Order: sequence, then C-alpha cells, then structure tokens
Amino acid sequence: MNTRGEIGEFSQIFNGLMDLMRRFIFRVLRAGSIPNHISFIMDGNRRFAKRHNLKGLDAGHRAGFISVTCVLQYCKEIGVPYVTLYAFGFDNFKREPEEVKCLMDLMLEKVELTIDQAISGNLKGVRVIFAGDLNSLNERFRAAAQRLMEITEENRGLMIVVCVAYCTSHEIVHAVRESCVRKCDDGDGNVVLELSEIEEYMYTSAVPDPDLVIRTGGGDRLSNFMTWQTSKSLLHTTAALWPELGLWHLVWAILKFQRLQGYLQKKQKLD
Repeated sequence: MNTRGEIGEFSQIFNGLMDLMRRFIFRVLRAGSIPNHISFIMDGNRRFAKRHNLKGLDAGHRAGFISVTCVLQYCKEIGVPYVTLYAFGFDNFKREPEEVKCLMDLMLEKVELTIDQAISGNLKGVRVIFAGDLNSLNERFRAAAQRLMEITEENRGLMIVVCVAYCTSHEIVHAVRESCVRKCDDGDGNVVLELSEIEEYMYTSAVPDPDLVIRTGGGDRLSNFMTWQTSKSLLHTTAALWPELGLWHLVWAILKFQRLQGYLQKKQKLD
C-alpha cells in the first residue's frame, strides 16, 4: 500500500474512533441534566486572526463559522433543543464601514448556503430564527433571512436563534413600544403593561430563557446580550477564542452546569 493510501486508512480509523468516543461522552453527559437552552457569546474572531497572522478582514470570522458548525452539531447530538448565537451586536455597526460590510457579506454568504442545505434536506429537522433589529440590515440579507426562516419553519428538531443587529437595550424598547401600541389599538386608554405582555414582544420570545450562557475570549460580561432573559442563567466563561472552542470546552461547561444544578434551582425558587 502506498503512503497516501496508508494515511487515508489511518485517517478513517482515527475519525471512527473519535466519533465513537464522542457518542460515549455524550451518553455519559445525558445521565445528568442537559441545558434546555444554551446561548453563545462568540467573542475572539479578530484576535484569533491576529494571533495566527490570517490575512483579510473576514479571516477570523470565517474560522469562527467553522466552530459554529461543529458546536451546533455537538448540541444536536447531546440533545440540547434550543441554541442562541450572538452573531452581530448592534454596537458592531460602530466598527469601520469596510469591516462591517465584509462581515455582513460573509453572513449573507452563509445564510444563502444554509438555504441550499435546507432545500436539499441536509439540515435534518433544524429550525433557524433570526432575532434583532432586522430592519437595520440591507434588503438582500433580510430577504435571505426571511427565506431561511420560512423554509425551516416546520422543522421540530434543534431550534437555532441567530441574533443579528441585536442588543438588549433596543429589544426592551421595542417590546415596550409594541406592547403600548397593542394596548392602544385595543382601545384601552389606561395603558398598564404586564410583564408577560412585554416578554411577548421580545426579539427572542420564540424560545425559553437560557439555562447556560457560554462566553469565549476570556470576557466575563454579557455585552448587552439577553440581559433580561439571563437573570437566572449560569454564565460560563472560557479563555478560548471562539474559533478555538471545541468539544471539551462544551463538555466542561455542561458538567459545570450539572454540578451547580441544585444551587441554580434553589436560587430560582427564592427569586
């Protein structure tokens, strides 16, 4: 057998062993409580590109999309029903226009690719929802996002919420405004809002509040991300940059969630 053939055979054996090990690890994890909803604050793409001397404004973000694919696959295999990705914060519009355009073009490219995968049946039950101030995005991106949401609307597997042009401050203002508009349209002159009415109009109202928030890049802030919904969530931070996030980082975060589950439940009852 030539060297290339030997390498190919070894690669197949290695990949098979890794798949077997991953399934075993996930089976062990499922013996404990699995988070119903995990949110990811994906920080560190630009630092990753700088650290590895990657050229191009979108180099780090392209590396980050590889991690997105892997992490979503892991969550699906583990049995996590809801995942939220903080893809583009509203404050990111303050970056250099060239970088913003580059990142938006890359996201559009990935959305259109996902549409093709959904049409061909490769998403296998995955539903995708976009949340945020979508009106601030260009028409082509909005159309693509709407198309992907429509194609995957009936899927009942993993639900992925992609937060784009998102920040909690805008979300709360939007929810209060829409709640007041509905009250006025209903003819109620005395506008008294209930908590449930505001939450109904939050950008992320389609999914339950996160149980676990994972932030990469070494930061310990929520960065204006779902601060309303995460008051009872466990925040797990890791020094790994987002493109570096792998299987063991996710496993460790879930183990931490399981270890603190009793404490979290007690806190929720007290609140």
